[in-house]
Amino acid sequence: MTATLRVYRWPSQAFWRYFEIQVLRQISCERPILEIGCGDGRFSSLVFDEIDEAIDVNPRSVEKCRKVSGRLYRRLRCLDARDLKLQDRGFATVYANCVLEHVPQIRDVLAGCFRGLRLGGKLVITVPLLRMNDHLLLPWNWYAALRQRQLSHINLFTEEDWERALRCAGFSQIEFRPYLSGRACRFWDAIDSPGCIGFGRYRMATGLGMLAKNFLPARIKTWLLARLGNWLSGKAEADVDKYPPCAALVIARKDVQ
Repeated sequence: MTATLRVYRWPSQAFWRYFEIQVLRQISCERPILEIGCGDGRFSSLVFDEIDEAIDVNPRSVEKCRKVSGRLYRRLRCLDARDLKLQDRGFATVYANCVLEHVPQIRDVLAGCFRGLRLGGKLVITVPLLRMNDHLLLPWNWYAALRQRQLSHINLFTEEDWERALRCAGFSQIEFRPYLSGRACRFWDAIDSPGCIGFGRYRMATGLGMLAKNFLPARIKTWLLARLGNWLSGKAEADVDKYPPCAALVIARKDVQ
């Protein structure tokens, strides 16, 4: 948890990512690997030793990734996933962590991922599920719609929706591994929603994160990270599986024919 807090400026982001790291570390990803939506690369550095190629639509993120990711990526490009032209059967794994829910024309992107995988290859994605709307801080439809806009969730699907879209793209073996319960989702929303107050770079989470980074003494930051890490870890460990999942790791395989 402390490692994710060093990557993300707001505790809710570290809390959600903690669950993603746990579930991603349970699977193996054969190379060559393509990552879609790498950001600055620091999250993937907690899971992978090396990734063959990565793209991201944000030029600032790509530039930062070049500076901070070290040797994690062998090739890095600024590119929209919808413009990605993959050669047939090039990759063993296509991977995207909490990205595809934000991408328009998702079915075209999934079809492109299918083409880019070699026979027997797999698409590995983590996605929030539509069920998360039932486990937010406030139980009102207008609040769920507000949070969906704030989080830019274009493709907030059920498991059945994702399976249907993946099968339409050509995948035939699809597995879901849940990693965030309804209880954990409600706690996440309680600490995330205040950080979304504002707009763009002027949101509270961004502003307070910059203040902490630039003005807090190193000793105070270390102490604060340790306390936050202990608190969030306690919340994560107290979580139980009886609540329905609000997010899932999806593994979709391209059959050997």
